[in-house]
Amino acid sequence: MKNTSFQSITGFVFLLFLAFIFGCKKDDDPAPQTQPDPSSGDTQILTQTRTPGFLNNLNNWQDYYINAYPGALASDVAEDDDKFAYSYKLNSGNWYASLSLQGFGFTIPDTATIRKITLKIRRFKEGEATIGDYFLTLMQRYNCDLGVCRYGVEWTDLDSYSGKTYPDTETEYVFSQSGSGDDGGYNHDQQYKWTPAVVNHTFFGVRIDVAPVLGQGEVTVFYELVELTVEYEVS
Repeated sequence: MKNTSFQSITGFVFLLFLAFIFGCKKDDDPAPQTQPDPSSGDTQILTQTRTPGFLNNLNNWQDYYINAYPGALASDVAEDDDKFAYSYKLNSGNWYASLSLQGFGFTIPDTATIRKITLKIRRFKEGEATIGDYFLTLMQRYNCDLGVCRYGVEWTDLDSYSGKTYPDTETEYVFSQSGSGDDGGYNHDQQYKWTPAVVNHTFFGVRIDVAPVLGQGEVTVFYELVELTVEYEVS
């Protein structure tokens, strides 16, 4: 009887020991990891910032009426470095000046959705006369005879905004518009939608035409930096 009891107790203890060992092993096993679903399509918001490759010289100036910035280069507006693109002297009798900045070299993916385009410029004027914008706008191309040209939101002589009249000291201004809207054009009543194909094209860019000079004397327009940033969404 004593031997049987001892064997029973020994067997029971052995079973408890095995249960303890396997219980600890189970607790030590790592929890199963949930793998991200590659088809979930997480959205990313990205940006590209560029400066122009052409200043009033794309297509050898064939699309333009007159170049009021004869000595200016695109590299003059690529950085805030005290190098300037500037017009010749303007006055009330000779005031026309159109600035065309193109070839920004964007590489927005074809499947992206454009959310916002932001223009940053640094500019000023020298001279006694007063000068400001007739319009400041993005464009699909310069020459309107060849198709859609000025496009998206415009800032014009009919509007009130900071920097409309050029300051006497260098000042930075920022102009932003959505990737699509119904407030485009000179009168803010046109629908528009920016696409990667348009923004990536060499003809895409910025156009700024001055309004007639006011007052006596001459005035020269200076630009130090022109920079575009495109914000876009990819899935």
